[in-house]
Amino acid sequence: MSHVKNAEAFTRVVSLFTGFGGMYNPGRPTLQMEALTSQVNQIQLVLEAVKTAKANYDWHVNQRKQAFDKMPRILAGILRRLEASGVKQEQLEDARGFVHQFTGVTSRSRKPLASENVESTPAPKGTSLQLAFAARVDAFSKLVAALKTEALYDPFETGYKIPELEASVQELTQLNHALDKARKEWRLKLVDRNKVLYINENSMMYAVRAIKKYIRGLFGHDSGEYALMKELDVKQPRNS
Repeated sequence: MSHVKNAEAFTRVVSLFTGFGGMYNPGRPTLQMEALTSQVNQIQLVLEAVKTAKANYDWHVNQRKQAFDKMPRILAGILRRLEASGVKQEQLEDARGFVHQFTGVTSRSRKPLASENVESTPAPKGTSLQLAFAARVDAFSKLVAALKTEALYDPFETGYKIPELEASVQELTQLNHALDKARKEWRLKLVDRNKVLYINENSMMYAVRAIKKYIRGLFGHDSGEYALMKELDVKQPRNS
């Protein structure tokens, strides 16, 4: 059962009390109508907060993906221009190594890039390379640092000059940080939701269990009132 369906079930439980009239009057303050109505509102707030945080996280995921998807073409362009500049083979191999770290190609499988479409170069199965985005930015940063020391690398084309590449490093770094922050914020909202819905002793799930016990004691196990309550169950979903 989803969190939304659980919340709907709890709302139905609370709404049923209006049909019981003054008979529903538990001594426990957290089970009284005013407290339960407030709890319904709180549940809606935490669910909406999760939804908003997840949407923000997804937006940052897309922003980062779009930025990283542009990089293989740029990296291939850097290598083409570096090759054309006449740098020594050692410097060229070092640059290829940083590009391969970014794209996920191991040192054993290094081959000269046939075109600027590096996106088609897959990482070999079983590779132990760290393809985390932070590691990819680190590889790109090292490539740019190496280019700064190579006097022969001096392209005229926009997008390949050192200041522009340094700006790209900063952009990718900031995108990583922003996404990490959005992920943490989303996870914190998930923690808040689980506390309100399932974990705290006054959570929605525990409230439903206590209410069922109260209704059973009030109307009896075979009563119609208790039968209505038994149908409305709340359980914490797995991996939530």
